[in-house]
Amino acid sequence: MVRQVPDEAGDAGGRRIVGGRLLIYGATGYTGRLVASEAVEAGVWPVLAGRDAGKLGAMGDSQAVAAGGKSRRGPPEIRAFDLDDAAGIAAALKDIDVVLHCAGPFSRTALPMFEACLGTGTHYVDITGEIAVCEALAAREAEARAAGIMVLPAAGFDVVPSDCLIADLAARHPGGRVLRLGLSVRSGASRGTIKTALESVHAMRIRRDGEIRRVIAGSLRHDFDFGRGPTEALVTPLADVSTAWWSTGIENIETYNRAGRRLPRLMRLSRWLGWLLAGRVAQALLRGMVDRRPPGPSDAERRTSEGIMVAEIEDARGRRAAARMRVPDPYGFTAKAVVAIGVRALRGDFKPGYQTPSTAYGADFVRRFDGVEWEVL
Repeated sequence: MVRQVPDEAGDAGGRRIVGGRLLIYGATGYTGRLVASEAVEAGVWPVLAGRDAGKLGAMGDSQAVAAGGKSRRGPPEIRAFDLDDAAGIAAALKDIDVVLHCAGPFSRTALPMFEACLGTGTHYVDITGEIAVCEALAAREAEARAAGIMVLPAAGFDVVPSDCLIADLAARHPGGRVLRLGLSVRSGASRGTIKTALESVHAMRIRRDGEIRRVIAGSLRHDFDFGRGPTEALVTPLADVSTAWWSTGIENIETYNRAGRRLPRLMRLSRWLGWLLAGRVAQALLRGMVDRRPPGPSDAERRTSEGIMVAEIEDARGRRAAARMRVPDPYGFTAKAVVAIGVRALRGDFKPGYQTPSTAYGADFVRRFDGVEWEVL
C-alpha cells in the first residue's frame, strides 16, 4: 500500500517544499552527496542514510549550513543502518515514500533494499549501471506491482539519457533487429564507479535473440560518430543491455565504449587474466587501491566533463538509423535525474512495477535537463 503524500508547502527562504518523505541511502558517498544537495535545491528535505552514523551526522550539519539555515524543518534527519540487517532496513523505511539508493556495488546492496521496499510500500530508485542488477529487479516485476510501488533502477547517467535516446529512435524506426549503443565519456570516475567496473571486468555481456550472453573481451568492435567522424569502440557491459530490451523489445543489443588509450589494454588484460581479477583476493587488493584515490572528479573537472552517446538501430534488411546525444557533467546529471524521478514519485506521478526511465516518463524526459544536446544523424 502506497501512503498518501502531503501537499506541498513553502519554507522560510521561499523554496517550494515537496510533500512526502524521501530517503537517500549512501548519502555520504561521492554521488550521494551530490544527490542530497540536488534534493534540497529541488525543494525536498531528505532523510540522509547510510552505514556510518558519524559521517551522516557531520554531513547533516554541513547540509543545514549549505541550505542557509532557511528550512523550517531544521537539520536533516539521519538514519544509520546496515543492509545486512533486514529488520533494521524495514524499520528505517516504515515512513518513507521514496528511496534513492546510491550505495553500491549494487550487486550486493540492491536486493536487500528492494525487499524492504516491498514490505513498506516504498518506491525504489537507484543509480546502478549493472546489467545483472537490472535483470534481477525486472524479474520481481509482479511483486512490485502487487505492492503498488515503482522500481526504477539505473536512474542516472548513462541510462536516463541513453534510454530516452534509444526509445525515441526505436519509435521513429520500428522493426529494429539490432540495437547498438556507443558511449564516449570525458570525465573522472568516482571510487564507486571504478569498483563496479572492476567487478564486471571479466564479464562482457550482450543480448542475442532476447537472451543475455557472455562474449570474449575485445571480440566485438564497432565504429560510432561521436562528433568527429567514425571512431572505434569496444564492446563493454552497460546496463542498457538490460534496460533497452525492456524499453523497446529489440532482441539483439550491444553496448560499446570508445576505444581510448587504456581500454584496449584493459580488454586484453580481461581476456587473459579476467578469471584471476575476479577472484576474492584480487578484488580486495584492487578495492584497496581504489580507496586511496580521490572520491571522484573535482568541481573543476566536472565543469569540463561530458558524456556522448550514439544509438544505432539496424533492421532485417541492414538499413541503419542513428541519433546522438551529449550530456554535460555526467555526475551532476545523475544527481539531477535521480532527484527528478524521486520528486515525481513523491507527487504521485509513477507507474507501479518495474520501469525504465522511458517507460516511466517517456522518451522526452531527458529534454527537461539543461545542456542536453540531441540530434538525429
